[in-house]
This record gives sequence, C-alpha cells and structure tokens, in this order.
Amino acid sequence: MAEQNRKIVIAEEPIPHVLSPARKTIVHGWHFPPSSERRECSSERILLNPYSGCSVECPECYARAYGGAFSLWNKSGIITVKIGIAERLKRELSRLRWAACGYLSPVTDPFQTLESAYHLSEACINTFLDLDLPVEIVTKRGEYVPVRVLERMADHPYGHCFCQYTVLSLEREVQLFFAPGGSSPNSQLDAMGLSSELGLFTVLRIDPILPGINDGAQAIEELVQVAKERGCKHVIASFCDLNLRTKKQVLDSVRRYDESIRAYWGSLYDERQGSGMHARLCYRLEKAELLRDICSKYGLTFALCMEFAFADGKYEGLNSRFMTSGSCEGKLVPMYSRESLTKKFRPAKGCTGACLNCAKIKKQPPCGKPELAKCGALKYSDYLKL
Repeated sequence: MAEQNRKIVIAEEPIPHVLSPARKTIVHGWHFPPSSERRECSSERILLNPYSGCSVECPECYARAYGGAFSLWNKSGIITVKIGIAERLKRELSRLRWAACGYLSPVTDPFQTLESAYHLSEACINTFLDLDLPVEIVTKRGEYVPVRVLERMADHPYGHCFCQYTVLSLEREVQLFFAPGGSSPNSQLDAMGLSSELGLFTVLRIDPILPGINDGAQAIEELVQVAKERGCKHVIASFCDLNLRTKKQVLDSVRRYDESIRAYWGSLYDERQGSGMHARLCYRLEKAELLRDICSKYGLTFALCMEFAFADGKYEGLNSRFMTSGSCEGKLVPMYSRESLTKKFRPAKGCTGACLNCAKIKKQPPCGKPELAKCGALKYSDYLKL
C-alpha cells in the first residue's frame, strides 16, 4: 500500500520507504583530505550507500544529523532506496583505469531489511567482483549476509576482500537498545566465524563505545576474547559523539536506557569539535589504551576510527598513538589498475594501499600516481584522470 506525501510515493512494505533514482555519479572516496587534518582513513575506498536511512535504527547514529533523505528517515523512519545504483556503478567503473576497493557501507547498513527486497548491495558487490575489484562489507546484520556473497568474496583472485562486523556488547540488552534492528551478539559472532572459516579477513567493530554502557574492562576483554575465538584478526573502535543537531535526541534515548548514565554523559561530553560534542580527551585516551592493550593481549591488531585530539585550533589523529596495524582497517588492500578498459583490474605493483602513509612521507608513491599520494577527497572526475 502506498500514499502520496508531498509528491513522494511511500511504499509501506516491508517497511516504509521511497524509491529514488541513484544520483548522477556514484564513485567517490572519503570526505576529508589530509589538509583538513581530519583524514584518518589509511586507504582509498569507493564508498557506496545503496540506502539513505537504516532499519537498524541505532538511536546514537551520527547520520541522523545529515540532511536530505537522512533527515526524512530520522524524522519519519522512511528510508530512501537508490534504484539503479548498481547499473550506474557499472557504467562508471567501465570508464576507469584505476579504482579502489569497494566499501559497503560507510553510513547505513548494506544488509538492512530492504536489501531482501531490492538486493542493491549484493548487486553492487557483484559489480566490483565481476571486474576483479575487491570489496569490503561493514554490517550489524551479519546473519542476513547471503552465504553466496561471502563465498564469492572469498573466491576473489587476489584475496583482498574482507568483512567487518559490529558488536556493541555481549549483553543482549545493550545490542537491543542501541542497535534494535541489528543481529544479536551471538548471531554477529556466528557470522564472523563463518567469514573466517571461508578464509576472509574478519574485523570486529566496537563501534561506538558508549560511556558507562559498553566501556568496562571486563566486558571489552570478554568480547575481544570471544571474537578472537571466532577468527577475528583486527579490532576497530570509535567513541559515540553528539552532533549538535541531534544531541538532545541522543541524550533522550540514553535517558530512556538509564537516567544515571544520561547524567554522566551530561558531564562527560564537554569537548567541542566542529559541529559535535565529544567525550573529554582524558576519557578517550584512557579507554583507547585499554582497548589497545586488551587486543595486544589476545594477539589482535587495533585501530581507532576517526578519533582526534583538538587543541589550539588543530586536530591530531589518535591513531598515531594507538594503532598497532599497518592500516586503520587492519588489512592492506592495494589500489587496482588495468592497462585497457577491456581487461579486468589487477593490484597495482608495489602498492600496499596505505595511501595516507605515502601522503605523510611526501615521496613518490610506489604506484606511480602522485595524485593518489595526496589522499584528496577523490570524486569520480578524479578517478577518470588517473
């Protein structure tokens, strides 16, 4: 059943959503270049969000502060489905000689409820793999990732595909409240185990750390230990931040979970960075050290995701202090290139994919492309020029 709302046709099943053609260009990379001081992403990625809005409905999600289709979702729960995204992706990739690993998805869950109806994420993954380009997935709904997708990723000829699974806590109540539409902790761990058994590099994301909720030493150690048993090789963590647009909304959610923790957050979040409030630096440093040390204890590498110290108007990426891996995602995936548009892509010779390292040392990169060593916020037009 559908209704007309400001000329938007809303489909009610399986959950409220609207269909919208994919935007003109699909291929793009990270938002921040190194010149902004807010680039912590080690490697280039082609970022894809087939859905704007997310049925996992995390109350703390930073995307709730975004405008456009994300605002529609935050206010009304209506998700926008980008029809034709895989076809547009295929056309754009067909014109490129250089490309990065595909990333599904940086903002919304690629295997959320609507994926079972539209299969856009799977179609995009297949588009990359058809060209021998690697792909990574990040999900809170591991049980809904089709086995055929994992098997095809595992068959990648150069072994560069990998999986990231978010588990906020082993406590079911925490997962239910802060990722209500996601898989249970046990289901996430089972998905992690399956990916590992298939030979895929597997990452645990404790993302985000929620102060006073999932940041206890014992809880973190138990989670890391169980993830290690399921084949996890690397751990990524970030801390929940409060965008000023949605700060009250997030704090109201925390209050519903536990009034005393709401009061704790009120005193803890006193550091302004850009448009958001962050937990004070001493707290984040203490917990980052704890996370790193626990991961090291169990033989896992560790990195933070987009965490910064901010002083005197300058940002310092905290991975310079805490990352124990060669890249923030734990797996080094090179850039890919091809000699002819009629051929498939291959890993660029000599390239590790840690483009941010090349940007920092400011030397001729082994890939032979100085443009990539700048780590700019790459757009489709930039890829066309490579």
